[in-house]
Amino acid sequence: MPELPEVEEYGRYFARHALRRRIARADVRDERILGEIRKETFARRLRGRTFEKVRRHGKHLFVMTNGQAGAPVVHLHFGMTGDLAFYRDAAKEPRFARVVFDFDDGSHLAFEDMRLFGVVDLVDDVDAFIAAHRLGRDPLDRKFRLNDFEELIAKRRGAIKALLMSQDLVAGMGNLYVDETLYLTGIHPRRTTGKLKKAEVHALFETMRKVLRKPNRKLPRDEGERCPRCGGTIKRAVVAGRTTYFCGKHQK
Repeated sequence: MPELPEVEEYGRYFARHALRRRIARADVRDERILGEIRKETFARRLRGRTFEKVRRHGKHLFVMTNGQAGAPVVHLHFGMTGDLAFYRDAAKEPRFARVVFDFDDGSHLAFEDMRLFGVVDLVDDVDAFIAAHRLGRDPLDRKFRLNDFEELIAKRRGAIKALLMSQDLVAGMGNLYVDETLYLTGIHPRRTTGKLKKAEVHALFETMRKVLRKPNRKLPRDEGERCPRCGGTIKRAVVAGRTTYFCGKHQK
């Protein structure tokens, strides 16, 4: 499933190919991909508008359109198999295109999703959406500081892996990047917040942000493999309902 770094890349892709292009038509090829909106309303509200700005929050991507206050914002959630494809030749349309934005200049941007686990929708207010869905702070937000993270951790109890994956704590952390963060900080995924030292909380904050900015996975994901960091054995367990890999020696 696309996690925060992948959605960040989708946002850059969208900005590179679709900003400042005027929408001639928003063609919903499969209405099952839509959220609460009907396809006729979706198409009508976007026709003639221009994509102006991209904003990501956690695993959610928002694209603002031009106009006065209340101009529609396209909301994209990529689920497991969602993707974007920009093309000029109609013959190159992706097989599983669910929504296609046709632009005045003859180019196209498709939201494709083979398994239909993603969502394409319109929202009127991004901050209201974040609040309504109880999404936590975005870990790469410049306004998100160490003291904010410390306060969040101090208020919660439970296994650190479960908390880092809770979208109401920090939005965007998924299974792979939580495992990587814990591996690099030497913290066992079942450690409880009450047993974390202040220095470990600091390390979690800094490492989490580094891992999300520049994904470069070091944690092997095969049970029984040797840990390249300390020579310990990689173990497999289920934590917070998710398959978890960790080093049985240096993660404590």
